[in-house]
Amino acid sequence: MIKKTPEKYLMLAGASAIALGLLAPMATAQEDGGEVEVRRTLGTVLVTTQKTEESIQDVPIAVSAFDEEALEKLQLSGGPDLVRSIPNVSFTKANFGGSYNFKIRGIGADLVAQSGDAGVGVHQNDVPLTANRLFEAEFYDVERVETLRGPQGTLYGRNATGGVINVITAKPVFEEFQADLNLTYGNYNTFKAKGMLNVPLGDKAALRLAGSLLQRDGYVDNTITGNDIDDRDLYGIRATLAVEPTDRLRGWVSYDYFEEDDSRLRSGKQLCDKDPFLTSFSGVPISGADQIYTTLGCQEAPLSQSLDRVNSAGTLGGGLGIAAGLLNGDAFTDPLIKDLRTIESAFDPAYEADQELFTWKAEYDLTDSLLLTYLGSYSETTAVSVEDYNKIAPNVTFNDLSAVPPGLSPTADLYNAVFPGGVVDDPQLGASNVFRTFDISGGGSEQTTHELRLQSDFDGRFNFNLGAISVDFEAIDPNDPTAGYVVLSNTLTGLTQFNNAIYNATLQGALGAGVPQAQAEALAADASVFGGPVPIDTSGPDVGPITNFSGFGGNYFRSLSPYRLESFAVFGEGYYDLTDDLQLTVGLRYTDDKKEQDNIPTALFVPTMSPTANLSPQPIPGNDADNAGDGSYNVAFEETTGRIGLDWQPQTSFTDDTLIYGFYSRGYKGGGINPPQPAGADNFPQTFDPEFINSYEVGTKNTLANGAVQLNATAFYYDYEGYQITQIVNRSSANFNIDAKLKGLEFETIWNPASTFVINANLGLLDSEIQDTYAIDVLDRTNGRADLITLKNASSYSNCVVSAQGYATVLGAIQAGVLDEGATAGLCVGAFAGQEATFGVPDVTYTDSEGNTRTVGGLTPFDGEAKQLDGNAIPGAPETTLSLGAEYTFEGMFNGDWNTRLRADYYYQGDSYSRVWNTGGDELDSWTNLNLAVVFYNDVNGLEFEIFGKNVTDEEVITGRYLTDDSSGLYSNIFLSEPRLYGVRVRKSW
Repeated sequence: MIKKTPEKYLMLAGASAIALGLLAPMATAQEDGGEVEVRRTLGTVLVTTQKTEESIQDVPIAVSAFDEEALEKLQLSGGPDLVRSIPNVSFTKANFGGSYNFKIRGIGADLVAQSGDAGVGVHQNDVPLTANRLFEAEFYDVERVETLRGPQGTLYGRNATGGVINVITAKPVFEEFQADLNLTYGNYNTFKAKGMLNVPLGDKAALRLAGSLLQRDGYVDNTITGNDIDDRDLYGIRATLAVEPTDRLRGWVSYDYFEEDDSRLRSGKQLCDKDPFLTSFSGVPISGADQIYTTLGCQEAPLSQSLDRVNSAGTLGGGLGIAAGLLNGDAFTDPLIKDLRTIESAFDPAYEADQELFTWKAEYDLTDSLLLTYLGSYSETTAVSVEDYNKIAPNVTFNDLSAVPPGLSPTADLYNAVFPGGVVDDPQLGASNVFRTFDISGGGSEQTTHELRLQSDFDGRFNFNLGAISVDFEAIDPNDPTAGYVVLSNTLTGLTQFNNAIYNATLQGALGAGVPQAQAEALAADASVFGGPVPIDTSGPDVGPITNFSGFGGNYFRSLSPYRLESFAVFGEGYYDLTDDLQLTVGLRYTDDKKEQDNIPTALFVPTMSPTANLSPQPIPGNDADNAGDGSYNVAFEETTGRIGLDWQPQTSFTDDTLIYGFYSRGYKGGGINPPQPAGADNFPQTFDPEFINSYEVGTKNTLANGAVQLNATAFYYDYEGYQITQIVNRSSANFNIDAKLKGLEFETIWNPASTFVINANLGLLDSEIQDTYAIDVLDRTNGRADLITLKNASSYSNCVVSAQGYATVLGAIQAGVLDEGATAGLCVGAFAGQEATFGVPDVTYTDSEGNTRTVGGLTPFDGEAKQLDGNAIPGAPETTLSLGAEYTFEGMFNGDWNTRLRADYYYQGDSYSRVWNTGGDELDSWTNLNLAVVFYNDVNGLEFEIFGKNVTDEEVITGRYLTDDSSGLYSNIFLSEPRLYGVRVRKSW
């Protein structure tokens, strides 16, 4: 059996693990020459970041770790809270399903793709979880939470460019009964319960049961239903059985279950600076249908000034409502309620998620110096979120033509037949005479992992840690109606109903006139809007976004990306002691990623008599990624990466312990497959490349003043190749690769000036610069040029750019009667391209996305002029993060067994940006957070009472922003931190 040397069980002294250092300081007595010296030291905790137990001060990696007591002290309830205690870390919720963006040193997940990998790996008990509940669930009964900063791949089973979060759950304890109950009640009617029961089963086995429950009222008001929403109702349970049948063989098996069913908001309030209709341009009046194409919905403005409603005429749903005759213009003309925690929604949002995780681990001591470990897992997860797409209520009703006498207008007769009284009867959204739009984001996944490790603990100079892992992951079942992403709108349904009514009326008229069936169907298809009847989903018995939804309808937009991953890797590190205090580390990793994604074109208004045909994979002729010709994209990536470095533990006269290290690492994250496009479309490349980080890092960890001070510092430089970034293109999230440079400093310290007083601080400084990149800003496609104008495409509802002179010329021709009203609709579809000489319009030049100068005709549409992004900061990379904490304990109160602990924690995060363009609208303001707590505890009786406050100054923080695409009107979804929370907590341990 491996015998760990005493040196492995050192104090936790790492300022990079500040929270663990906040355990109760220890006073030790040392006799020297007849005198007793009392030395103050910081708490003792072990970590296993290098797969062996050791002090963080001896680990040449920037790592933070928090045991359960530290999580309670710092009020770190779940994954998002870790931001407040780790330097150079940021967190925001993301726009789809259970997605989020946890960033370490600016590296996270700025792509939107089912096949995309996380920049920060999330593990539980060393198992990589491709799909996880980090942002939803709360920590409970954990041994510790470790966070490694910097590229990882030679120590962990799944590689990551940014770092790793590893949640290590508490394991059963042999031959000892233990129990713990932790109850909390707070504002918003919050109730939390956490508990643990450890039962010994003889002297060779033990069972540990744990659970967590969270229920609270909502943070957000829905003024339409009158309900509080964004509430929480979730729980988790865990059972772990550990056995040690022999001295050489030990293992455990664990079962985790998580479930949530509440009104959690996937995204927050919609913000917009309304883009109004133009009434004139270059002195030429604009009216009627031509005015519709001049609004983009929203325009560029800081978020603090974006407190309007979107101009619905600039959106796909609103524009198609105009096309169906339901609307004449903007449906949202009332002022917006400014409160960021107030929305307007016809239905309250619904959020459901669950996860099952089975994990098993066995360790066998091959010899006293060789340990063989097998780690396996199986997980299933599902999630679905339904909410209002706009979260604003229209004040303009649909047109009501019931007053038009029958027979006076065939169009009015048909309209009244389809929309009696101006009401659209939508099978999902109900009968309504106002514009309604909802979306569904959901899906499930399965994952299996197998990992094998061999590690040594020789007495000599050389040791090693070797491993191999296989990961099989599958996501999105097309037969699950809530899988993928769906946009439901009663204007889309209304236009579909109108299309089908035209088709049926024409068909019946032709058949009544004796036209043969096939010819009658052709005539009806030609007369209809979409070239044939479009199936309408009416499968369910009740009205509701989910209850009456099969996923096969053509009256809504649906995007599906069934995805499969097979990944295999071998990895390891070797450690060689060059001298007694100088060690060389060399790590290597080989990764083989195979990814497959079905090509199911996005569906909307697809005329077919077989609804299920919309969900079948379609072959992609001429596309290399569809190498099997079966309608599935297949890509593979093979990479060899690693790290090399030295760590030195010199003996100095001014520190108790010092570690100095320097490492070069190459991080890798696999490329992937972009979401499907409409059938026949080629709007963007179907695949994107891997990303790499060449990391150069130096650091030092120091313990001073006889263990009373810990002072650590790290400096790093990243050469970031192929940074994966998303831009919305025609209602799809297309991912591209760009380059960037990052550099930063991290300082961390804990000071224990007295046995009852602890101060901690950490500071992160980060500078990021995008390199040699041009890109079109969809909020400013003209790049501020007065000689260009952006217009709406009436067919796709994407936007285009033409020359201002060309647009003015067409307007003039309409005013002169040369062209019909509404002719400007042809500009974005190229109706006037090539006629520049006829109209006397000169060419224009612009810069494309490759940085090249292009020349195009003044009446020829193009995407826009690209901006130079060189030197811009990457999103979610604040230049400064600062944490300060202080804790004082009054000992021996009341009967002598009671202590009182006062604690305060302050956090500051500097400005950052939500997009690579770094505009005023992209800027996310700096913010602060203050937590306070008073705790009365009695360790003898296992009792603890706490009065706490989180965010006591009630800062309203926008942590992130998601800019929607052209067809949505370019509005922004925002994500907020929690408001002020306070309450009481009681804990009893046995």
